Amino acid sequence: MQNFTNILVYAGTEQPQTAVSRATDLALENNAKLTLMDVVKPIPKALGMMTDVAKPEELEKLVAADRRRRLLDLAADYSDTGLTLDVAVAIGDPATEITRRVLQEEHDLVVKTADGFTAAERFFGSIAKSLLRLCPCPVWLLKPDIHGEFDQVVAAIDVEAANQQHRDLNRQILERAYSIAQRDKAQLHVVAAWQMWMEDSIRRHAGDDAVDLARKDHERKVHQALDELLQAPYADAADVHLHLRQGAPAEVIRSVADEVEADLMVMGTVCRSGIAGILIGNTAETVIPDITCSLLALKPKGFLSPVEMSQTSLIEDDEPLPLI
Repeated sequence: MQNFTNILVYAGTEQPQTAVSRATDLALENNAKLTLMDVVKPIPKALGMMTDVAKPEELEKLVAADRRRRLLDLAADYSDTGLTLDVAVAIGDPATEITRRVLQEEHDLVVKTADGFTAAERFFGSIAKSLLRLCPCPVWLLKPDIHGEFDQVVAAIDVEAANQQHRDLNRQILERAYSIAQRDKAQLHVVAAWQMWMEDSIRRHAGDDAVDLARKDHERKVHQALDELLQAPYADAADVHLHLRQGAPAEVIRSVADEVEADLMVMGTVCRSGIAGILIGNTAETVIPDITCSLLALKPKGFLSPVEMSQTSLIEDDEPLPLI
């Protein structure tokens, strides 16, 4: 998998090894810089008032120093790889501080283990959900029990993309998914859904003949858009499978992912750029809570994060470590 130069791993999870291992492999393949990051949440005011040991700010720095030591120990496991590897610890809201670091250091990928992800619980944690909204670069959320390579990769595209931003995002999704599938020798499943807007209501008023004609024309445009997108190297590849179905996008994506037993989904999380703080797209909002596989989430070019680069609470590497 190519084109990543500055990768950030959020290692403040219960099982960071999966994310660190995958990110290390990517960094080695791309000759990229790798940063391990942790974020200390601010101490609750009530707890700060109950202790006479130190002020809340001092306690936070003590915890941050301990976290930094842990990151250094984790980084030491990869010292013989030749990687350019850094560690960073900040104090604040994890998703906000991760995003701020991405903006400041121009990271082009964030990798995180999806904590608490089990077969019975189909939800990514609150940090992951916030990253999907805030972070301008791709966010890769990995199931903690992923070991080795992916087998079934799903690329969810918007075949009814109405503008160039959407079409560019489709290409980005397809390129990333294909690159991963080639790297891991996996099967790539391209899933696309189409439907006529308010078809049943329009049919009752305009009649079957008019709606059937419009439906055929719409389907023709969908196939034309797919033909334009699925050029070489995708068109004739034996390991690329197209799933084009009529229906609501979220339902179609979930159905295909379940059928092929996907272990990675690549999709866009917002459909507009240039607006700071835009909410996650409707399809992604509906699909993501129910998927049981890892997720690589992409933003359109020009996406503006609502997070400001200033007011960082990063614990600098050259800051003296307090004794615990």
